Amino acid sequence: MKTLLVVSAFVLTAAVPGWHLVHAQGQAQNSTALQRHVSGLALEHRGDDRGAFLAFQDAAEQGYPPAQRKLGEIYDSGNSAVKRDYEESIRWYQKAREGGEEIPAPKSYGNPFVSPNPR
Repeated sequence: MKTLLVVSAFVLTAAVPGWHLVHAQGQAQNSTALQRHVSGLALEHRGDDRGAFLAFQDAAEQGYPPAQRKLGEIYDSGNSAVKRDYEESIRWYQKAREGGEEIPAPKSYGNPFVSPNPR
């Protein structure tokens, strides 16, 4: 399990652009946030929605943009542990966006009242 987390952390950090440019004083906190995010991904993969949510929430509250985006996604659709909450979804998507995460435009599904280019 420990080897899996280390390998997962390496793969994830290699896939996250600019992660290595973090200032020295924030590296310990970001490392912890990264580890919590990786744990969340592993828990999610195992079907542990509650454990995954708590791990993503911890990483997001530490300011880790990929975890903030993940919380936005969870709140956007809800799951067995979290009730759908569009306000929370928007709040976390905005934090992730401010942190440099690219958040795709919402799908309109043919709804003329949803703008394809949110401002």
